[in-house]
Amino acid sequence: MAFPYITMGYRMSKHTSLSHFSPYFLLFRRHPILPSSIDVQIEQVVVLNSPATWAKVITKSATLFRKVMPMAMENMSIAQH
Repeated sequence: MAFPYITMGYRMSKHTSLSHFSPYFLLFRRHPILPSSIDVQIEQVVVLNSPATWAKVITKSATLFRKVMPMAMENMSIAQH
């Protein structure tokens, strides 16, 4: 698992400890613009009380980002030319 995808999954997940906001939203004051296939799946609020649950959620998010983001970046590159 690549570290950038793990951190991306963490930063864009909504946390109960942050009043159901994501760290991304609190930093930039807007929700991230993500491909719809990811956006729907990370809408759930993450409860950080259980390390096992947190590991499962962050692994799932990282796997999604790792699969979808290269395609999104390629589409963005094509659209800009």
